[in-house]
Amino acid sequence: MGVSGTKPAHDLEAAVNWAAVPVESAITSAADTVGSYISALTQIDRLASKNKQLTDENVTLQEELDRMPSISKLSDDWTKITAAAAGIPYQTTAVRVIVRDISVGARTLVVNKGGNDGLVEGQVVIDAGGALVGRIQTVDPTAAKILLISDFTAVVVGKEVKSGAVGTVQGSISGQLQMTGVDVAPDVAKTLKGQPVVTAGEFLACTNDTSPYPPGLLIGTITSVTSDPNAVVQSATVAPAAHLTDATFLLVITDYKGGFGPALPSASAAASGSSAGPGSSVKPGSSPSPARTAQPGASASPITVCATPAP
Repeated sequence: MGVSGTKPAHDLEAAVNWAAVPVESAITSAADTVGSYISALTQIDRLASKNKQLTDENVTLQEELDRMPSISKLSDDWTKITAAAAGIPYQTTAVRVIVRDISVGARTLVVNKGGNDGLVEGQVVIDAGGALVGRIQTVDPTAAKILLISDFTAVVVGKEVKSGAVGTVQGSISGQLQMTGVDVAPDVAKTLKGQPVVTAGEFLACTNDTSPYPPGLLIGTITSVTSDPNAVVQSATVAPAAHLTDATFLLVITDYKGGFGPALPSASAAASGSSAGPGSSVKPGSSPSPARTAQPGASASPITVCATPAP
């Protein structure tokens, strides 16, 4: 302490400081280097995270862009199906296809509505263009299975529009429809190619049995005709008009009632339960066919008086 203020002490302090400068500089430089390295690592990590975020956002945007055509088609299909529902003379329920089975052994669709929505077995299904798709085969509370008209077990009576010829239309393994038993002459059959075929919608005279399909629904177009001059009836191949494999929305007709009705009363029951009034044209031993309620789209038919054997 006594010599701290002397000149030799000052000289010694200056010498020590001079000697420590390189060490201090080296330590400071090393610290700066380590700090810079850590900062660089932090920035790289942040850039990597940001890059991953941008990549994920880009993937999401690309997926949304890829879905845009499907979303647009879905919107268009819904617009078409609602327009179709407003333009047909039946009450309908719109359904969406959720499962497709277009294999060789079965041709069915599963839709997203079922018994809880008022669907029942046997109801007829059409597409947005009003063309026949098939009938409901089975119903669950929240879903229903549709048997397509192209299935080889599906059968519908069809009518060729130009000639009025009626035949049985059935599906096939190939997906085309085969129309057999066409009651038309061979020379006329040759002119039927390109003509549309619709549901006949007939009922059996003197019965309560009505076609399970309403009349006038488009089935398809005749693509070829097999004409045999020695045959009483002819056959044809029909291309389905409905979008059976790629339809998104369909319409189920809910107010058409077809199929087998109750048996007509026997002649003896009719005779004991009613009598012909003055001026009646009903002959003894016969009973008039019961009155029918016309289905929407069906043309009026004259009342048929069905003769029954006398008791």
